[in-house]
Amino acid sequence: MTVQVASFDNPEVMEIDVSGPSPGNRLYIACGVAIIDLNGKQDDWYRDDLTFLVPEEGQGNPPPLDVGRFQDSVVVAFPATIESRGGETVGWGVDNVDTVLDGNNHVRVNARVVVRNSNGTFIRMGYQVSILGTRH
Repeated sequence: MTVQVASFDNPEVMEIDVSGPSPGNRLYIACGVAIIDLNGKQDDWYRDDLTFLVPEEGQGNPPPLDVGRFQDSVVVAFPATIESRGGETVGWGVDNVDTVLDGNNHVRVNARVVVRNSNGTFIRMGYQVSILGTRH
């Protein structure tokens, strides 16, 4: 089962002209927090996939960011809000994260997220994606 993003909190996008051999290059730096709800299972690590399209600026569920012709990207993700309801040993994390082109000039973030113990909840995941694209 894939973890769904309920909404985004404070997604921001900075666009920068980039000079180089290809005219019209743009660097998009997108960051924010994905609101999720991943609950642990029993006393072991529970892993699941989280996937979402990098959003435009705007609260709630803004449309995906249009990056023009995609060239490359890098991404970092991290737990932003976590909770332990029972006081046991609990853990949270992001095992790995990557981006892929998702057609229509949109970039998809794919993360493997993890929580340990049934009293642990992974509530919000922060992200920053730097995308090299072209001017629209």
